[in-house]
Formats: sequence, C-alpha cells, structure tokens
Amino acid sequence: MNRRNLFAIATITASLTLSPAVYAATGIHAPVKAMFGKSKNIKLTLVNDSGSPMEVKAGEDVVKLEAGKPVTVTLPVGTRVTANSATPTHAAGTLIAEVSDSLNGAILHIK
Repeated sequence: MNRRNLFAIATITASLTLSPAVYAATGIHAPVKAMFGKSKNIKLTLVNDSGSPMEVKAGEDVVKLEAGKPVTVTLPVGTRVTANSATPTHAAGTLIAEVSDSLNGAILHIK
C-alpha cells in the first residue's frame, strides 16, 4: 500500500508540474509561422524624369532607366532602391525609396 500511495503522489505531482509547461510551449508556434511565411512582393513603376539615362539598384539587381521611359519592377517589401550611378541630383548610393505595402502599384518619378 505504501508503494501505491507513493506512485499516486508521484503521478499527481508530475501532472501538476507538466501542465503549465505544456501551455507555455504553445506560444512558440506564432514566431515560427512568421519566420517561414512568404514575403509579400510589391509591383511598382520607376520613371526616369532626369533627362539622362541612369541606373538604380533595387536590392541586388541593377535596373537601367532610360530618360522618360517607365520600367515596372516587382520587389519584396523592405527592398531598398538606391542610385547606382551619379546624376546631377543623386549621388551614387543615395536612397531613393524603400519598398513598403503603401507603394503597391505606385509610380515613382525620379528626377
């Protein structure tokens, strides 16, 4: 009888101790979903209004912009668009825009 009581007490103690740990572990799933979620792509149009050809760097890609001609690009949110070549109004490496949800379908005129 002594062993039965000891076994019952051990079982009750283990169930009381482990139940909070099980509930605490369920909060881990939210960040995992965010980490493996697909990044949203934004479609925007770049237009060179400077009068001379220029290059911009969208993430790791270099995009050549002819004067007055629109170029449509699809980029993930957070991508930085910078001037790749120096122009009278932009030095090389100058930030032109950072892609966000609000730029979806927008037309960016670069002077």
